[in-house]
Amino acid sequence: MNMNINMASRVTVLAVGVENYQNMRRLRGPRNDISNLRQLLVESNDTALYEAHQFIELRNPTTEQLRSIVSDYTLQRSARGDILVFYFSGHGKPVGRDDFGFCATDTLIHPGVNTVLPLTVFKFSDLLESLSIMDVTPVVIIDACYSGSASSALHISPRDAIITMQSEIRRVTASNHALLCSCSDMQVSIESPTGGVFSQYLFEIASEGIQSRNKFLLGLQDMFPLLTERIETDPADANPRLYLGDTLPDFPFVKNVGYSTQTERFTGYLKQILNKLWNNGNERELSRDEILTEVGRGAYGNHSKLSYVPWLLVEDNPDNRKRRLTASGREFMQGKIAIPQTIQKDPITNEWIDAPDTPYIDISAYD
Repeated sequence: MNMNINMASRVTVLAVGVENYQNMRRLRGPRNDISNLRQLLVESNDTALYEAHQFIELRNPTTEQLRSIVSDYTLQRSARGDILVFYFSGHGKPVGRDDFGFCATDTLIHPGVNTVLPLTVFKFSDLLESLSIMDVTPVVIIDACYSGSASSALHISPRDAIITMQSEIRRVTASNHALLCSCSDMQVSIESPTGGVFSQYLFEIASEGIQSRNKFLLGLQDMFPLLTERIETDPADANPRLYLGDTLPDFPFVKNVGYSTQTERFTGYLKQILNKLWNNGNERELSRDEILTEVGRGAYGNHSKLSYVPWLLVEDNPDNRKRRLTASGREFMQGKIAIPQTIQKDPITNEWIDAPDTPYIDISAYD
């Protein structure tokens, strides 16, 4: 799957980290989660795809501040179809049995029944309904833990909370969404000073990349199998889940550090093909079987490379599909032009271009 890097220009990242809770157990990791996310998406030359203005950072907001910044983002949309990556690291709570609350610094727990007060959390449904006004695609990444007895009093597990969120995001956005989350009832999953376990593995995988000659860009779906694999080996009960809507835009999350540039080098057996076609000036056309017979298997398997731009030395005759010299191929054989010795595939356009610092060679090469 080749992603369109231009999709990155439509993305805004809202990164929310909450540590300094007034009425709940304080946390130590979210500040590092936010810093790591900014490094990954904005600052690192190896992975970053986004400009600084696309990354909105919100540390220790109140509930009203969190509501306000989502409202401001929606009001500023002048065109439909933008993408908001909403990342949250902090405490999360069920609200009733059909919603989920992002806990801000001033979230309140009723002391009598150990239940979160709904008006003091930013609800998942409020986020989705706000974004739906301008058809903004929500990509929600949650690293939240349940803390204390407030959640257990509602008899809803972290896994059930994720299922509830998935149902809600599907109801509001149909198939245009992504939800990547881990809700854990183990406090240690987020209380590490270095950040949440779920987030740390996500950042780790994105920073390492995936070995590939085809994927210059990575999306959440590319990284999720590795994320699940690593979390399953960790004692923290992180329960990662990924839900992707069928019409989610194919947007990239990071550049792939593990991408290997595809290159091709002009070699002796490629020149042999040209010599057979040139035939000392009495040009010939050869079928693929004839190339196999006259030049050998290596040439047979690689003759198509001679058609790559910027070489463009050989083409198919549209009438019989036999291989023949192009005008450039004819000039090359006459010593009138030189070609780059090595070419490479541009990972953005998928077009073949000159490799950096490659020498240019003429027909005398490989004599």
